[in-house]
Amino acid sequence: MEKNLLEKEKVSVIIPVYKVEAYIRECLDSVIQQTYKNLEIILVDDGSPDQCGRICDEYARRDARIQVIHKENAGVSAARNTGIDVATGTYLIFADSDDVLHEQMVETYMQYVDEKHLVLCDHVSDMEKTKQQLNVSTAHLNRSLFMELFIRDYVNPPYNKIYETRIIKENQIYFPENKNLGEDLIFNLNYMRASGQDYFIIHAPLYYYRPGRTGSLSNSVRKDLFQIQKESFGYLKAFLQEEDIWTEENADIYYGLYWDRLFMTWRQLRKGNVGMAEDPVWKDVWNECRTRGLCTWKRRIKNAVLILEHVNERR
Repeated sequence: MEKNLLEKEKVSVIIPVYKVEAYIRECLDSVIQQTYKNLEIILVDDGSPDQCGRICDEYARRDARIQVIHKENAGVSAARNTGIDVATGTYLIFADSDDVLHEQMVETYMQYVDEKHLVLCDHVSDMEKTKQQLNVSTAHLNRSLFMELFIRDYVNPPYNKIYETRIIKENQIYFPENKNLGEDLIFNLNYMRASGQDYFIIHAPLYYYRPGRTGSLSNSVRKDLFQIQKESFGYLKAFLQEEDIWTEENADIYYGLYWDRLFMTWRQLRKGNVGMAEDPVWKDVWNECRTRGLCTWKRRIKNAVLILEHVNERR
């Protein structure tokens, strides 16, 4: 496809903005410098108390493609939903305001989009990779191989995908505003359910996410994380069953990953959370792992540690 033909399609870029004044200029520069120019850049200032709102307005004066929405703080989900409501592009991408896009990210996406595939890209925590000349390889995954996609961390993030705006709006797909962890998974499962698409992966470092930023929700330990893990895996299983892709292969990956995530969460939260080791979910998931031959020696050691902790809690 010729580049000028591709640029007939407008792409909306939705960026929620909150307390990132140290990083937002780098993010916005990476967006306005995209080699693909037909963009609608929607900045949603979520009542940020720092200079972010002023910086957004400054960039809007410099680039006519940018529109800024200032609103009272209501969280990242509400900010993204506000962006969805006003988006007019054929396609839609999300970016976090402390992250950086490779200058060819949108152009590369647009070389591969079609109605049959959800197009995804690699996301990296090494910013230098986003400054290198692209060396692109691609892979096609049938939707029945969903859990392979999930375990490689392609499903959860909203920032590594290009969505069809029509599908989002016709099916009223929004981020749940009553959650601030696990909401991305729910949004993406709803989109995948509505689209029925296979998956097309662009193996190239198109998106840089900033790990370990102070104040980031993803960098904080939640006391309700154990419950969130159970809810997320409940959504995940329901999706697999409803989409008729609850295969033995997917189920094996699901239960092995479920056990590992539960144990990881328990280790993070066990101090001050007496009784977590007694939750019946442990027995249910472990029995599935044992039935399916997933009890590796590492998982057996973890299970023994958990049993010992359970005994100590009862004393």
